[in-house]
Amino acid sequence: MTRSGFRRTVVTGAALVIALAGCAPPSPTGTDDAAAPLVQKTFQPDEAAEGFDLDKLIAAARTEPGITVYDQTGKVVDTAKAFAAKYGLQATGVKVELGAIDKVLRENQSGNVIGDVIVNEDLPTFAVELLDQGVLVNWVPGDMKETIKPQDQYPLIVHYGPMGWTYNNEVYDKCPVNNIWQVTDKEFTGRVAMADPLSNPKYPYWFNSMALNDDAALRAEYKELYGTELTTDQPDAAHEWVKRFAENQPKLTQTDEEVSEAVGAPGQAEPSFGPISMAKFRNVAQKGYHLALCDGMKPWALQAFPSAIAYSAKTKSPNAAKLFIHYMLTQEGFALQLGDGKPSTNSQVPAPDDPSHVKDFLDQMAPLRNDDLVSDYRTKSDWDDFWRSSHH
Repeated sequence: MTRSGFRRTVVTGAALVIALAGCAPPSPTGTDDAAAPLVQKTFQPDEAAEGFDLDKLIAAARTEPGITVYDQTGKVVDTAKAFAAKYGLQATGVKVELGAIDKVLRENQSGNVIGDVIVNEDLPTFAVELLDQGVLVNWVPGDMKETIKPQDQYPLIVHYGPMGWTYNNEVYDKCPVNNIWQVTDKEFTGRVAMADPLSNPKYPYWFNSMALNDDAALRAEYKELYGTELTTDQPDAAHEWVKRFAENQPKLTQTDEEVSEAVGAPGQAEPSFGPISMAKFRNVAQKGYHLALCDGMKPWALQAFPSAIAYSAKTKSPNAAKLFIHYMLTQEGFALQLGDGKPSTNSQVPAPDDPSHVKDFLDQMAPLRNDDLVSDYRTKSDWDDFWRSSHH
């Protein structure tokens, strides 16, 4: 079955839920009952503290074939090598930046599973198409049940992957904006750089999150900036903001790397500002860029775009896969990614000490709301269309 066929199956299932529940068709932001949160259906004994035994897990893992780990960062190569050396196992890390979910689906359908452990940042699609359909197995180490927030356990989140509003601190003493509505003003026409929302699903997910959760905050910030109440014929304040922002001609790039250049490259008279992932702050040392986070940006300076981790339901090495998941949630296993400003979901792992200084801004990060994942998944194409029609 192709992914498109698979997705049709998912949508058909959602339609059945609607029919059974007597619900209306989905609202523009997916707030109907059919967008109810996903829940973990089964649990394994070693997901409880009393059922977890690390020594037994290691011993069982050593009897199994080696594993392959898919991730969207090249750091997975060295992480897998370190894991293998630590436990005396075989493990290979493979960077699969594009098409990872399609690849995992094809492997599952063919029965020829190569990726035993999957780490992926497209959380809504990961949750709906892979976890909820039984292609992957969600597993939370029993000894970490108390140190990982319950809302981060299904899907099991490895890190929060913050994206933040940034500016060039060679040119500006402070961020030129502190209110998200400012980027819709003529003063900032063409001055915001961001990766193209039609090529980067994190943006439509962000728009949907604002629609679901930040309507009151957006209206309050509008009144704070302009002194009047927001009036709009859009479904909510988020749609109005997206429309105005798209019409204000932001500079669209393919990736965050190009955004970091537009914002931080030295010698600019009037640099752009815009949202980037914390990993791009490596360009401060590597390329001499000037980047800083917008302290006090309202309603949020940061958005969470986390990566989830799970193992293949058809792996021949479930214990080795579990052991790698456990390793990734320790300070030792996660060390390479801390340098990219990615806070671990395990509270026992220290906050990252990285060039973005993100640890000082985590209280300005919008909460991660896994309850919204089905809505995010179902409304992505709607937000794509809305952006396309607004960005002329």
